[in-house]
Amino acid sequence: MFSDLMDLDDAHRYVADPLAGMDARYDLGDDHRFVATLCPDMKLTLERPDPDVVTAVNRSADLLREGCGPLLDLVDRVEARDAAAAWSGRVNTVTARSGRVDVDALLIRPDGLVAWALPTGQDLDATTLVRALGTWFGRPV
Repeated sequence: MFSDLMDLDDAHRYVADPLAGMDARYDLGDDHRFVATLCPDMKLTLERPDPDVVTAVNRSADLLREGCGPLLDLVDRVEARDAAAAWSGRVNTVTARSGRVDVDALLIRPDGLVAWALPTGQDLDATTLVRALGTWFGRPV
Protein backbone atom coordinates (compact mmCIF):
# COMPACT_ATOMS: atom_id res chain seq x y z
CA MET A 1 0.00 0.00 0.00
CA PHE A 2 2.85 2.39 0.83
CA SER A 3 4.43 1.71 -2.55
CA ASP A 4 1.12 2.49 -4.26
CA LEU A 5 0.84 5.74 -2.28
CA MET A 6 4.32 6.80 -3.43
CA ASP A 7 3.06 6.59 -7.02
CA LEU A 8 0.66 9.45 -6.26
CA ASP A 9 2.31 12.87 -6.78
CA ASP A 10 0.79 14.51 -3.71
CA ALA A 11 1.67 11.62 -1.40
CA HIS A 12 5.17 11.38 -2.85
CA ARG A 13 5.75 15.10 -2.32
CA TYR A 14 4.40 14.91 1.22
CA VAL A 15 6.84 12.16 2.21
CA ALA A 16 9.86 12.65 -0.04
CA ASP A 17 10.14 16.43 -0.43
CA PRO A 18 11.10 17.13 3.21
CA LEU A 19 13.67 14.33 3.07
CA ALA A 20 15.24 15.77 -0.09
CA GLY A 21 15.10 19.41 1.04
CA MET A 22 12.49 20.16 -1.62
CA ASP A 23 10.17 21.77 0.92
CA ALA A 24 12.59 24.63 1.68
CA ARG A 25 11.39 27.96 0.33
CA TYR A 26 13.36 31.18 0.14
CA ASP A 27 11.95 34.69 -0.20
CA LEU A 28 12.55 35.77 -3.80
CA GLY A 29 9.61 38.17 -3.94
CA ASP A 30 7.26 35.96 -5.96
CA ASP A 31 4.44 33.90 -4.47
CA HIS A 32 4.15 31.25 -7.21
CA ARG A 33 4.40 27.85 -5.51
CA PHE A 34 7.49 26.86 -7.54
CA VAL A 35 9.46 30.09 -7.13
CA ALA A 36 12.16 29.87 -4.47
CA THR A 37 11.98 26.07 -4.32
CA LEU A 38 14.09 23.46 -6.06
CA CYS A 39 12.73 22.77 -9.52
CA PRO A 40 10.71 19.57 -9.62
CA ASP A 41 12.33 16.99 -11.86
CA MET A 42 10.15 16.61 -14.95
CA LYS A 43 10.34 14.30 -17.95
CA LEU A 44 10.89 16.44 -21.04
CA THR A 45 10.49 16.10 -24.77
CA LEU A 46 12.48 18.79 -26.58
CA GLU A 47 10.48 20.77 -29.14
CA ARG A 48 13.37 22.58 -30.79
CA PRO A 49 16.76 21.33 -29.69
CA ASP A 50 19.18 24.17 -28.97
CA PRO A 51 22.80 23.58 -29.98
CA ASP A 52 23.93 25.25 -26.73
CA VAL A 53 22.01 22.72 -24.65
CA VAL A 54 23.27 19.23 -24.00
CA THR A 55 21.62 16.87 -26.48
CA ALA A 56 20.83 14.15 -23.95
CA VAL A 57 18.10 16.15 -22.22
CA ASN A 58 15.35 13.85 -20.99
CA ARG A 59 14.57 15.44 -17.63
CA SER A 60 14.60 18.97 -16.28
CA ALA A 61 17.57 18.09 -14.04
CA ASP A 62 19.63 17.41 -17.20
CA LEU A 63 19.38 21.12 -18.07
CA LEU A 64 21.59 22.03 -15.12
CA ARG A 65 24.64 20.15 -16.42
CA GLU A 66 25.78 23.04 -18.61
CA GLY A 67 26.15 25.45 -15.67
CA CYS A 68 23.84 28.03 -17.24
CA GLY A 69 20.40 28.90 -16.03
CA PRO A 70 17.69 27.36 -18.19
CA LEU A 71 14.53 29.18 -19.18
CA LEU A 72 12.24 26.21 -19.62
CA ASP A 73 9.40 27.05 -22.01
CA LEU A 74 6.81 24.28 -21.65
CA VAL A 75 4.12 25.54 -24.05
CA ASP A 76 6.01 27.46 -26.75
CA ARG A 77 5.64 30.98 -25.29
CA VAL A 78 7.69 33.02 -27.77
CA GLU A 79 7.32 36.19 -25.68
CA ALA A 80 9.14 34.54 -22.75
CA ARG A 81 11.94 33.39 -25.04
CA ASP A 82 12.19 36.85 -26.60
CA ALA A 83 12.42 38.54 -23.18
CA ALA A 84 15.37 36.30 -22.24
CA ALA A 85 17.24 36.64 -25.56
CA ALA A 86 19.57 39.34 -24.22
CA TRP A 87 20.92 36.87 -21.65
CA SER A 88 21.99 34.21 -24.17
CA GLY A 89 25.22 32.57 -23.09
CA ARG A 90 24.19 32.78 -19.43
CA VAL A 91 20.63 31.51 -19.88
CA ASN A 92 19.78 28.61 -22.19
CA THR A 93 16.24 28.84 -23.52
CA VAL A 94 14.74 25.39 -23.92
CA THR A 95 11.33 24.67 -25.43
CA ALA A 96 10.06 21.29 -24.33
CA ARG A 97 6.89 19.43 -23.47
CA SER A 98 6.23 17.83 -20.11
CA GLY A 99 3.28 16.40 -18.26
CA ARG A 100 2.87 19.61 -16.24
CA VAL A 101 -0.32 21.59 -16.67
CA ASP A 102 0.26 24.10 -13.86
CA VAL A 103 3.05 26.22 -15.37
CA ASP A 104 3.93 27.54 -18.84
CA ALA A 105 7.56 28.54 -18.23
CA LEU A 106 10.24 28.44 -15.53
CA LEU A 107 13.50 30.32 -15.09
CA ILE A 108 15.83 28.07 -13.13
CA ARG A 109 19.06 29.14 -11.48
CA PRO A 110 22.12 26.93 -12.11
CA ASP A 111 21.73 25.49 -8.59
CA GLY A 112 18.23 24.22 -9.46
CA LEU A 113 16.21 26.87 -7.62
CA VAL A 114 13.26 28.31 -9.56
CA ALA A 115 13.78 32.07 -9.91
CA TRP A 116 10.60 32.87 -11.89
CA ALA A 117 7.49 31.04 -13.05
CA LEU A 118 4.76 31.81 -15.56
CA PRO A 119 1.46 30.25 -14.47
CA THR A 120 -0.58 28.39 -17.06
CA GLY A 121 -2.41 30.66 -19.49
CA GLN A 122 -1.34 33.87 -17.74
CA ASP A 123 -0.18 36.85 -19.81
CA LEU A 124 3.55 37.40 -19.55
CA ASP A 125 4.61 40.34 -17.40
CA ALA A 126 8.03 40.78 -19.00
CA THR A 127 9.07 43.12 -16.18
CA THR A 128 9.09 40.32 -13.62
CA LEU A 129 11.00 37.97 -15.92
CA VAL A 130 13.56 40.67 -16.81
CA ARG A 131 13.94 41.51 -13.11
CA ALA A 132 14.63 37.86 -12.27
CA LEU A 133 17.06 37.54 -15.18
CA GLY A 134 18.92 40.67 -14.09
CA THR A 135 19.01 39.60 -10.44
CA TRP A 136 20.40 36.14 -11.07
CA PHE A 137 22.27 36.47 -14.36
CA GLY A 138 23.53 40.06 -14.43
CA ARG A 139 23.05 42.78 -16.98
CA PRO A 140 21.84 41.85 -20.45
CA VAL A 141 24.44 41.67 -23.22
